[in-house]
Amino acid sequence: MATKVRPGQLGIATPFGELLGKSDADMQAELQDYVTMGVDWVRLDIHWSLVQPSPNGGYNWTLVDKVFKAIDAKGLEIVAILNNTPDWMDDSLSSAADQAAYGRFASAAAARYGNMVDYWEIYNEPNLNGVSPEDYTKILKLAHGAIHAADSNATIITGGLASVPTTGNGMWGAVEYLDRMYDAGAKGYFDAVGYHPYSFPLMPSNGAAWNGWQMMEDGIRRAMVANGDGDKQVWITEYGAKTTGGGVTVSPAVAAAMLREAVDLAEDTPWAGPLLWYSYQDNTLEPGFGMLDPNGNRRAAYYAFRELANQDNDPAVGPSVPPATPDPVPQPPVPPAPPIPPATPTPPGEARPVRVVQGTAGDDVLLGNRADNVLRGNGGQDIFVGGAGKDVFVFSETGPWDIIRDWQEGDTINLRGIDAHVGRSGNQPFTFIGSNWLGTSRDLGVYIDEGQNKTYIQGSVDRDADFEVNIVLDGVHRLDAADFVL
Repeated sequence: MATKVRPGQLGIATPFGELLGKSDADMQAELQDYVTMGVDWVRLDIHWSLVQPSPNGGYNWTLVDKVFKAIDAKGLEIVAILNNTPDWMDDSLSSAADQAAYGRFASAAAARYGNMVDYWEIYNEPNLNGVSPEDYTKILKLAHGAIHAADSNATIITGGLASVPTTGNGMWGAVEYLDRMYDAGAKGYFDAVGYHPYSFPLMPSNGAAWNGWQMMEDGIRRAMVANGDGDKQVWITEYGAKTTGGGVTVSPAVAAAMLREAVDLAEDTPWAGPLLWYSYQDNTLEPGFGMLDPNGNRRAAYYAFRELANQDNDPAVGPSVPPATPDPVPQPPVPPAPPIPPATPTPPGEARPVRVVQGTAGDDVLLGNRADNVLRGNGGQDIFVGGAGKDVFVFSETGPWDIIRDWQEGDTINLRGIDAHVGRSGNQPFTFIGSNWLGTSRDLGVYIDEGQNKTYIQGSVDRDADFEVNIVLDGVHRLDAADFVL
């Protein structure tokens, strides 16, 4: 049984090319910053496609040697991912010949780096990358035997599973994938389960069924215990949050808060392994995840990581010791709720009036009063304050963060002006899916972040699972289909 590591111990999941693509001086500077930050683990790929580009050629380790030796010289622990199939084979790894070739690759890597690497992760997110759980189990067994032949004390980690909730669209749900691995005989061929419990825009503590962290605490752990692996750890080989770019994002301050909460949760969970944050600096393939932006400017998560990791490494330092004051991180101000204008008195015997407030195509603050109001946001990033009546918030399009400041029971959100399927003619309505994961066009979900006291309404209008509609409600609200006009 491999030695357990301290739950929540911090490391960085760094793309191999991020270090390789820099000058030697830049690579050394980044690695020295890792040391300053208190990094314990560096997780990065050994790209099979890089070291064996042709089926009949040997292995070329030159570039891997350069990066691994530099990391090892800094005294950092390497988690090496045996990843990325070459062009000369099928990505599914479904043939016996391709599986045998993967085993030889694992054997050669372990023979070369056994003196530097004690922790090996077998592939990355196979449930996203077209490898069936049965075929994955075959390469896991081959890699386990090959690595242990070179180093009997090596720790084998299963390929970090992407936090996919359900199977479909060419992807496997993470829990189903692990269950099927066990059914295929994976037990006994790994020392820890790798998993990527991404949760943004939710905090890791949020109880939504599609929250990757919640899936880890429930389904992933359940599968391990049910199969007699309750004594093994779940290594969080990737966790992070996107702060810029397309799709779902959070503010830099929220990303830092997510890091702090994730470390707290992991440290209080005996079966958790280390937590490897993705990533150090923005890269062109997946911008927005870095603790540094492309120009090297530090985001809030950098300071949170540095504080937590250095406390973790120094047993004399505890949470009661004040952290060093970080460089200021500018955040856009959130305007306070303006005062609500008074309603015009209603004469006795007359119907209660409905007041219509129109926004512009720009960013507006739309104010209701104490009557029943219809507030129409006509584009831009708007803030709605309905007032005391039963208000209707009407959207014809949404900005990145439309905000309703004072949602209350009896209010309604009207989304009928938004086409929920841009690929079809006409105006298609949304389908309310509750807290389930967005999957395709017309899906409209509601997701609660109790840690931040926010409720998110998000919808997809095309065929991917990213949201294009995003409305944020201050406070925690249990919305259902009756709260919407779809």
